[in-house]
This record gives sequence, structure tokens and C-alpha cells, in this order.
Amino acid sequence: MAGSPLTDTDAHSTRTAVAYALLFSVPIAVGVTVMMTRVVPGSLTTPLVVGPGLLLGLAVFLLVVVAARGGENATR
Repeated sequence: MAGSPLTDTDAHSTRTAVAYALLFSVPIAVGVTVMMTRVVPGSLTTPLVVGPGLLLGLAVFLLVVVAARGGENATR
């Protein structure tokens, strides 16, 4: 084994980070996608409609996960 197993605290911290990331990224992705359906002629299967929402949602998700996992802990 190359790495050490996750402790309960690390697993809880990771779950919390993912939960916050989903909380903030999913509404943004849905909102951008809905806005793009109004702006771009086409259906939800058109890449120009789904692409911006998916990319922006993924970017926000990754930003929140990295910030939550690598940020400064106020309790230490």
C-alpha cells in the first residue's frame, strides 16, 4: 500500500466537502443550462446548451472541494 487509509475524521471531512460542493454547484449548473435553453435555439441535447452549465458546475464543484479540503481549519 502506497498511502495510509483514511481516518474517520478525514472521511467525514471529505463527505462534508463533497456535500457543500454539490450544494453550491448543482443550482449553478441547472441555472446556466436553463438560461442557455432560452438563449440558444435547440433542445437540452444540444452541446451548446448543456456544455456551459456542465463546465461551470464542474468548475464550482472542484473549487469548493479544493477550498474545503485544503483550506485553513479554524478549530486547530
